[in-house]
Amino acid sequence: MDYEMMVAIAIGVPLAGTALAPIVGRLGRKYLTTFAVVMAFIGAAGTVALLWDVWIDNVQAVRLSFDWAPSIGLNFTIYLDPLAVMMAFVAGCIGALVVLYSVKYMEGSPGLSRYYALVLLFIGSMVALVFTDNLLVLYFFWEIIGLCSYALIGFNQTDQKAAKAGIKAFVTTRIGDLGFLIGIFALFAGAREIGATIDQAFSIQWLIAHAGQLSSVTLGGAGLGFILGAMGKSAQVPLHVWLPDAMEAPTTVSALIHAATLVNSGVYLILRTMPLFGHLQGWGTIVMTIGAVTAILAATMAAIEPDLKRLLAYSTVSQLGFMMFAAGLIKFDGPESVVFMGFVAAGFHLFSHAIFKALLFLGAGSVIHSAGTRDMYQMGGLAKEMKLTYVTMLIGALSLAGLIGLSGFWSKDLILSAAWESHNYFPLAVMIVTAVLTALYSFRMLNLVFWGESRRDRKAHDAPLVMTLPLLILSVGAAISWLAFGYYTRAFHAFGFQDVHALGVADLISETFASPAVAFSLAAFFTGLLLWYFRKQIWSLSCMKWPVRIVRAGYGFNTIYDGMMLGLREISIKFRKTHTGDLNINLTGVAVALLVMLAALFFLGGA
Repeated sequence: MDYEMMVAIAIGVPLAGTALAPIVGRLGRKYLTTFAVVMAFIGAAGTVALLWDVWIDNVQAVRLSFDWAPSIGLNFTIYLDPLAVMMAFVAGCIGALVVLYSVKYMEGSPGLSRYYALVLLFIGSMVALVFTDNLLVLYFFWEIIGLCSYALIGFNQTDQKAAKAGIKAFVTTRIGDLGFLIGIFALFAGAREIGATIDQAFSIQWLIAHAGQLSSVTLGGAGLGFILGAMGKSAQVPLHVWLPDAMEAPTTVSALIHAATLVNSGVYLILRTMPLFGHLQGWGTIVMTIGAVTAILAATMAAIEPDLKRLLAYSTVSQLGFMMFAAGLIKFDGPESVVFMGFVAAGFHLFSHAIFKALLFLGAGSVIHSAGTRDMYQMGGLAKEMKLTYVTMLIGALSLAGLIGLSGFWSKDLILSAAWESHNYFPLAVMIVTAVLTALYSFRMLNLVFWGESRRDRKAHDAPLVMTLPLLILSVGAAISWLAFGYYTRAFHAFGFQDVHALGVADLISETFASPAVAFSLAAFFTGLLLWYFRKQIWSLSCMKWPVRIVRAGYGFNTIYDGMMLGLREISIKFRKTHTGDLNINLTGVAVALLVMLAALFFLGGA
């Protein structure tokens, strides 16, 4: 295979579509939508070809390098491994299905050229992010996908809630991004001290190979910065507050960016750099703790949320917590031996979750489009009128809940099994409770939306074929994607990941049912079902009033942040008197500040 061509197709075609979409849009909406669909599917084909070669043909260590800034010796380096091609496959293929779904869903919306340009820019940038080996290039695309998220959340420019949600997402994730940037340059400085070239100092693979030569202070500081970056993008507590508000975006954007791709980039960053930081005592514990706390808090909020899209958003935060928890399961067997217990589980849950959560969001889009509301208490009885949508969302919800046989069951059980085998019993108990809550809110959603009698004042119907076809494809994926587990583990084993055993589907089944953790998975599903069945009796208990009130307040995170912003505003008002508007005074202030800085550098710098 010509890897340079496939990489160019996977990255370049969507990016080219971004540049050409406004031009094609002038020819008419029909030409624009056809063009966007074709460009998205061509890009997806490139990711499928690369996945096939790495996962199935087990091609190893594909490295490509393109000149980026040759004057300083900096290259756009590509490194293809099982994790990178899996993420690219998710971004490319789910992106193509979302673009196809958008043909009807976004029909009649103003600014379609802007919409398709931003979606294609996001797809191309996400694929580039996971393919690159250069941290500086990765950060460049990391910021582009953040920009696309901000712009698409506020796509409806006349909606003040959407505009505020976009700004909130942009500001909140910038906190994490700042930590990530500091971590990158900490590694760069440390690598330069041991003789690395500029290109090597930004290379993830070079840094991993020379991690033993870097100081623990450098690695520790950079590791914390990378965790902070992952917390922002993957909406981990306390930087999770932006994702529920991001549901003001079109549902197609929620499915692609805020369920299946961008929000996974933080988990991807942790998994990609695990060989670099995983040997640090305490790094894995921090990641595991953040994931566990996020998972259970978000699950409780999903359990009482009345808004369909926000429920799915809280569910996404919780499942991302599952992945972060698994990524932090690191076992130290002596001074030199480190086993990344949850690496395979975190990556595979990322893969299966992207499929069934994209399915649930697109299904929610069809429901909202037809029912005319996002409030689940104003729905009900839709199973009779939206049969196809109901069947597909039922598969997605049961996979989320962990029904045995569906993809969500296998990937979630792998996480619980890794926690059991690494002897993290208390965190395991927290995740079991979270799994119970996951089943509870999954059945609650199905009940309020599809079961019982209608609480609507209008008839509903299934969406057109162009919208239901992606649902059908994703529902098949939610049911059988676990069958790819053998290819997934064999590919990692072929790449030299000695901790990853090459397991086939039969091995997965036998090892799953041989582990005590499977009892926890099954018990969590049926306990969640029982809690839903006795929900009225439980909610009527007097002891539930205060916990529910606290959960409905989002545990006070937004209140705290609002208070901090008001405090900063009051402080800035106090300094308003210094803003005279007089140019002479302003220039004098700049000159004085510059002189003070130069004096400080001169005397404190040991000149």
